[in-house]
Amino acid sequence: MVKKAGREFTIRDVARSAEVAVGTVSRVLNDHPSVTRDVRERVQRAIASLGYERNAVAQSMRSARTHMIACAIRDFDIPGYVSYVKEAERIFRAADYTFLLASTANDKAVELSLLRKFAQRRVDGVMMTISDENDPELIAAVEQAKMPLVLIDREMIQSVDRVAADHRSGARQATDYLLSLGHRRIALFVGDPHAHPSRSRIAGYRDAFRAAGLEPDPSLIRDHSLSNEFTFRETAALMQRPEPPTAVFVAGIDMLAGAMRALKAAGLAIGRDVSVVSGGDSDLAELSTPAITALQWDRAEMGRHAAQMLLDRVTGRTTEPPRCVRVPVSLVVRESCRPPR
Repeated sequence: MVKKAGREFTIRDVARSAEVAVGTVSRVLNDHPSVTRDVRERVQRAIASLGYERNAVAQSMRSARTHMIACAIRDFDIPGYVSYVKEAERIFRAADYTFLLASTANDKAVELSLLRKFAQRRVDGVMMTISDENDPELIAAVEQAKMPLVLIDREMIQSVDRVAADHRSGARQATDYLLSLGHRRIALFVGDPHAHPSRSRIAGYRDAFRAAGLEPDPSLIRDHSLSNEFTFRETAALMQRPEPPTAVFVAGIDMLAGAMRALKAAGLAIGRDVSVVSGGDSDLAELSTPAITALQWDRAEMGRHAAQMLLDRVTGRTTEPPRCVRVPVSLVVRESCRPPR
């Protein structure tokens, strides 16, 4: 209900103006797929003409929907998530949904707490990352969620929709490239392998060695943390070995700075003394001197797929079994790699 020129307009006034039933106006307001385009446009013109605005609180009490979508990502500081979130928010805003954003800090307790709070606030759908795809409590929370849920860059829980980059293919491309240059001692930095990106990157790295008839040195795989502090410390330690790696594949998307600082502190020049590949393209990779060879995928496309999949579930436009969309990854070759000295 809304006041205009001293009068309160109701949903009945909208129906009368559009020459449709009150139930039809309600279906338009709730984005029901059964309404034809012609009727939807007629109702929307009447709403605009009268200046009608529904009472969101009353509407959510009458229906099961609040027109709120929640998104929980690992960290606000990761540049790679920006285009993903912006594209998803754009799609939800166009569909008249409020987009709520939260950070999980890659912490199981936070993830479980957020899922409970999202349910309490009756959000219509959730898109999120989780820290451990093998954790029984997290799996149960995801599978028993009271609202549709899309997992971001996760693949193992197949009972819900997922959108993920093809990190295995990307890691295979990066490692193939380094092997083709003659590198054999290739350090790999990834996060916890209980999550899809790290697990897939390790698999792709090993795929490349296997295809070349080689065995990687397991001591060169560092998979305990995604922090730059960890990457700095471990890169420095590896470079002090009697036989240090000749190439560094920094597969975590936000770990590059730590490796670069460690190499600089050791007096090693990227592209001359050691080759470097980044697992995710960024301004840092592109604008460094020399520019860093990096893996690249369309993060906005991931956000677009995730948002559309979630909208399809929320609005009832699909009842298909859970789907997985995998976004391709490609290698952008720059100046940071050359044959070992």
